[in-house]
Amino acid sequence: MKEAKRGRATMQVGDRILVNKGIGKEVYIIARVEVPHSPEKVFASKSGGDFTIGVKVWRSDYVWNERNRMWTPRG
Repeated sequence: MKEAKRGRATMQVGDRILVNKGIGKEVYIIARVEVPHSPEKVFASKSGGDFTIGVKVWRSDYVWNERNRMWTPRG
């Protein structure tokens, strides 16, 4: 019998994330999951480096997509 597939519960460093930026969508890499002064945000950048220019996104706005193997926006 097949086991039930479960989505990822938490974001991890190195995961890919699809970010909506105005008109376009871009794939970023999660660089940090522990952002100072905010337990609900993660930091993502194009290169995945800790100290590069990137974006902070809310964890609750994203859900794991098993087909694409990345975090995608909810709804």
